[in-house]
Amino acid sequence: MSSDLTVNEAGPADLIAAVWYTLGFRPLNSLVLVSLHGSRGRVGSMLRVDLTPAWLGPAGVVQVLDSAIDALKGPAAAMFGVPPEPEGEPPPPGHFGRPVHDNWVSGDLPPDPDEDLPPRVVALVATHDALSVPPPAVIRALPHRMLKAGLWLYDVIGITPTGFRSLRCPDESCCPSSGRPLSQVETSRVAVAHVLRGDQLAASEEDMIADIGRATDDPGASPTRAGGSREHDLGVEGESGGAQAGPADIGERARRLWWRTWSALLGHAEGWSSDELQVRSLNDPFLRDAIFVRLAAAPGELRQRLLGQLLAGRAAPNLSDHWEELFSEKPDRVLLNRGEEVLAALARRSTAAERGPVLTVLALLAWYRGNGVRTRLLMERVREESPDLPGALPRLAELVEMLCITGTAPPWVELPGDRQGG
Repeated sequence: MSSDLTVNEAGPADLIAAVWYTLGFRPLNSLVLVSLHGSRGRVGSMLRVDLTPAWLGPAGVVQVLDSAIDALKGPAAAMFGVPPEPEGEPPPPGHFGRPVHDNWVSGDLPPDPDEDLPPRVVALVATHDALSVPPPAVIRALPHRMLKAGLWLYDVIGITPTGFRSLRCPDESCCPSSGRPLSQVETSRVAVAHVLRGDQLAASEEDMIADIGRATDDPGASPTRAGGSREHDLGVEGESGGAQAGPADIGERARRLWWRTWSALLGHAEGWSSDELQVRSLNDPFLRDAIFVRLAAAPGELRQRLLGQLLAGRAAPNLSDHWEELFSEKPDRVLLNRGEEVLAALARRSTAAERGPVLTVLALLAWYRGNGVRTRLLMERVREESPDLPGALPRLAELVEMLCITGTAPPWVELPGDRQGG
């Protein structure tokens, strides 16, 4: 998912920075396909493919590229603005002139933002030998496979651990064969904007979920009764008092007390700690839904009414009639950050048997942010640690995995067909 930042007169360094900060790390051994929309070249969705299997030979290269193209024309078609069954041939590569790398939003592109300009795809190939001469097999095969699929490959950018350049620009003064230093990406306008906003890059893909840690082997690390806790009389036992009562039976009183602590933590209230929250209470589906609604839905009377129903343990109404009112606004980044911090703290002190619900909620929130990489990593960790998910959790886990696999956009994202022009 592309960032919600706007940077005018952006160039390749800005695009690379946008990819880095959207994915959350600097990819290597990766092919990243980025959609550009309209005459202004708006950056849309991104699709990353692991290139490691490509080194098995020509057949492996074709298989990797065709898998990526199939995703663009299938599950991710709507987000890339690509018709699943394109009609006719795409414009030839030089139809609107070669890419102007000092300023991608000018040059030979039609000036009218309302002109019907086909979606373009920019390919970023990040490998150790991306700038080699002759280029690696994946770069040589890419234009033909894209053309055969009816997609307009607007540019190909090679990225190594030290430099980058366009592989379709013949101008040495613009794109020297040795590449431009990556320091230009680090100081680009997009990178600076993300840094000023507080965004950070993980050292690797795996580090994107470093905040959740690993499951503890000590069942006592997440006690069912926390001494001195404001919830000391509740825990997972619920109001029935049975030591083995199911977490879904915690009841309204326990749910509301858990919520009181949660709300205080979201507001950074003094004297409250995440240690007071019972991790196993998140097995309760009403509480999980309430957490997502609180962090994702737009503030207002409808959200408050919905939260009241969930905390009371009543089934939520069909939200289809209120979907736009609740979820069409861009996420509150500050609120989401705080909610994820609290949930990650719960995950770090949980056993593998307890972590499934909290990790699944974190994955759902990552999808809502538009961070498909983190969503996938969290769900992989859920499946690794919790082969047998409790209660109704499998349905939520399957939903999150489906959203990730199909490239379904969060409801606040503006798809290419939803706007006019660029």
